[in-house]
Amino acid sequence: MTLALALLPLLALFTILAGLAATPALGILTALSIVLLRHSASTPLPPVILFTAITALTVSVAPAWWLSRYTEDTAGRPRIASALALSLVMLVAASLSLPSEDLLQPPAILAVPFVPMDAAVVTVALAVTFIGLVTLSLRSGVRYQFAGLLTACNGLLLTAANIRTPYAGWLIGACVLLLAGAGTWLASRLSLLRMKAPVEAPVPGSARQGGTRQESLVPEGTAEGVVEPETTGPGSAEQGRETR
Repeated sequence: MTLALALLPLLALFTILAGLAATPALGILTALSIVLLRHSASTPLPPVILFTAITALTVSVAPAWWLSRYTEDTAGRPRIASALALSLVMLVAASLSLPSEDLLQPPAILAVPFVPMDAAVVTVALAVTFIGLVTLSLRSGVRYQFAGLLTACNGLLLTAANIRTPYAGWLIGACVLLLAGAGTWLASRLSLLRMKAPVEAPVPGSARQGGTRQESLVPEGTAEGVVEPETTGPGSAEQGRETR
């Protein structure tokens, strides 16, 4: 078991607290674990393994970057304690399901195409998938639930790469890409999140302008207190002589 593989369950638990902020690191560790599964082989990496590793990076980094411009529209009960408790229970259950290495060595079992290569990867993949499903079910808020979905997808990709003949990685990777893209679009388009308000810098002199006197919108000559203009001309001069 490599260090990246050992840190995967811990980082999956951290997504319960951090949400989408932890999924990029989770995707990097998943991609490293997928590549290191076959590092001892003399043959180059199969294209399906490279596709699975790139898919793990894409679905973990791209949605987190895209949804970073949005914030939660409504806030519910966090339920962090219950999510952590159930995740630890599922982690113990996944550890108890660890198959023995001796069970994977007989030739009859090795001939089966869907036999896992490494028994330790089975436990880690199950733990990451279960923790992601618990986060999706118990955490409130779109960002945390979507982080749980992406965590479970990383566990599925790790499982697909651990198969001796990993041809199912094409199908699982394509389905994970479709699921991550649809979830990102739904979260950003269906009013589940709202855009962050841009912070506007204060304009100098705006306080002085706000206290200035507003001009009257009523034009002169159409309201009360209108001063009629004085009439000037020859007629007005004659009227002044007559009055004298």
